[in-house]
Amino acid sequence: MNEMPADWTPPYSFEERIKYTLFPARLYMWRLIRKHLRKGEPELKFLPQIVPRDRIAIDIGANKGVYTHLLSRLCQSVEAFEPNPKIYRILTRTLPSNVVTHQVALSDKVGTAELIVPMYGGGFSNQTASLNPRKRNEGAGVVKVAQRTLDSYGFTNVGFIKIDVEGFEAAVLTGARETILRERPVMQVELEEQHTGLSIEQCLEGVTSLNMEAFFLRDGALRPISEFDPAKNRDLCKKPGYINNFIFKPR
Repeated sequence: MNEMPADWTPPYSFEERIKYTLFPARLYMWRLIRKHLRKGEPELKFLPQIVPRDRIAIDIGANKGVYTHLLSRLCQSVEAFEPNPKIYRILTRTLPSNVVTHQVALSDKVGTAELIVPMYGGGFSNQTASLNPRKRNEGAGVVKVAQRTLDSYGFTNVGFIKIDVEGFEAAVLTGARETILRERPVMQVELEEQHTGLSIEQCLEGVTSLNMEAFFLRDGALRPISEFDPAKNRDLCKKPGYINNFIFKPR
């Protein structure tokens, strides 16, 4: 892994600098949202059916803000967490008035942490930075970031939580336990064996133990986790039909 200066942040590529200069922030985000609704995660189109409109949403691992913007149209307000300084600047270029952002990594601890930014294809990844130590690869960069627990914020009236932290879900959930048990939100959590090194059954148990019932999206409808085939899903990894997002509803 590269030895990075203490104040290092992932750099913009030449193409990114041109893109963010030429496209106004609102136009860029509009195009990005349309692209993701057309080709991205199917759960994006399903949000109106699972997000309570009279409560707030929390977007953990907000990245550039596709979920953040869509959630802002569905609920009272959104608390968006994104620790990567490069991506945080993109996230905050344009935001709905009911969104509050936090340049903080959620965890089970309070203090500072190392955000690992993997290197792929000669560039630093915009999508897969994480506190998960398994993300370290040849050439990866490290950013010192603030870390807090979700419980430390004391959020109330929470109706929906989305978690996408590249294999660091267990620590985030530990730090959010009081909030989840008190508020009983619907949750969408990305869970993948390749990120955690744990079986998908263990990953799911880590969430359902919080008095949650698990579902997954298939053919545009929520299916009970009893219909999920872990072995088949492993064979489909990164192929059509592969499931890595799971929906949890309070029992």
